[in-house]
Amino acid sequence: MKNKIIIGAVIFCLLVTLLAVFVACDNSGGLGSQSGSDKYGREFGSICDIDGEETGVYEIDYIIDDTSVMGKTMIGNYCYNKVKLVVSAEGMALTFYCKNNTFSNVKLDSRAGKSIEESDMYGYTFEITREDLNNKLAMTGYVSLMKRDVAFSINVDLSNAKLIG
Repeated sequence: MKNKIIIGAVIFCLLVTLLAVFVACDNSGGLGSQSGSDKYGREFGSICDIDGEETGVYEIDYIIDDTSVMGKTMIGNYCYNKVKLVVSAEGMALTFYCKNNTFSNVKLDSRAGKSIEESDMYGYTFEITREDLNNKLAMTGYVSLMKRDVAFSINVDLSNAKLIG
């Protein structure tokens, strides 16, 4: 009986600790949005159809997939939950953001991204096509605490592409 109480207390403490970590880790981040409207008359901050316009900078939610629950938690804690998509006449570029160097060297389909730094965010920019956005984007990133690369994928939610620039 005493062992069951101790095991129950340990499990309870672990659950409370996990809850505290989830509450303390804010991965929403903000890519920043201009105010007013763009040259097409679209309001910044509004949800837009990226296929309907030629240019724009969008903030898009994504879902982490193809990894363990622990992997999803780690990526969720160390990376922002939105990507930036730049659509121009020249093509499309997707930027995946991390909070710090704990998660680094992000690759998309084994291609190294161009490393950038914006405010408190570290990003990796990749040239992509519109067709790429319809599929899972296979990614890897180096986790310094584990001293190894982890593989995962993301699915972008194009129905919620928010115009930010």
